Amino acid sequence: MKHDEILTLPRTRASKAPKLYSIGQVHAITGIPKPTIRYWEKEFESYLEPLRTTGNQRRYDDKSIADLEKINYLVKVQGYTLEGAKRKLELLRKVDVERPVSNDPMAELARAMSDYLLKKLSRD
Repeated sequence: MKHDEILTLPRTRASKAPKLYSIGQVHAITGIPKPTIRYWEKEFESYLEPLRTTGNQRRYDDKSIADLEKINYLVKVQGYTLEGAKRKLELLRKVDVERPVSNDPMAELARAMSDYLLKKLSRD
């Protein structure tokens, strides 16, 4: 192999590993204070489980960040108590498990509209 060919080889190992973020990076991405993130880990331990380095530092993947943002939305925006947010997350988890996966865009649109209307009616 020539030197130029080596430089153009695709890097498959690095692309397969998920991107992990420190708690400081998660704070910068989400705006959620670091002490709040730590506290929510304890309160939502069945829902939030960050990875740990050998030095016991937290590492968050994209799913963990999305979960933190869900909790933040429920607690800070919608005004749920922590217990209420836990119940809501459990309910959402059950709905996601029970919902069949569809490749039909019209069926998916109908399901989304149905979910929206049910949520709207349950608030009234």
